[in-house]
Amino acid sequence: NCSYFKHFTPGQSSEIFEVTTQKEYSISAAAIAIFSIGFAIIGTICILLSFRKKRDYLLKPASMFYTFAG
Repeated sequence: NCSYFKHFTPGQSSEIFEVTTQKEYSISAAAIAIFSIGFAIIGTICILLSFRKKRDYLLKPASMFYTFAG
């Protein structure tokens, strides 16, 4: 788990490159996961309301929310 490595070229001075992890990827992945869970919950609510009160028009938005969650 090195953070620096040296690159030697013959007859020239060494160059030091820094290897860093990009935290932006993990933050964006967490945000996408939270939005996905939210869409799945909203889709479940639409399906439960559809079955409970016989409102079939809520099934299309529920399917769209599940698609967005995927």
